[in-house]
Amino acid sequence: MEATEKTVAMPPQRPRFDRVQLNTRVRVEIEQTLQRFVVDHNTTVQSSVDLALAEFLAARGYPLPEDDGRSR
Repeated sequence: MEATEKTVAMPPQRPRFDRVQLNTRVRVEIEQTLQRFVVDHNTTVQSSVDLALAEFLAARGYPLPEDDGRSR
């Protein structure tokens, strides 16, 4: 990887956290791009959306609480 390339986090393949249902609608283009990403990176929609929301919230001052191991 060149020094100018940005390193981004990749979603874990099999996270083991307690989960809740989050119902939302997204633009068709976002869903299509997400499906391509999932296939290209051998991951899941669940893991990708989970990581994306965690990064979005942390960047805006809402980091997730530290994992104490109970969620796994």
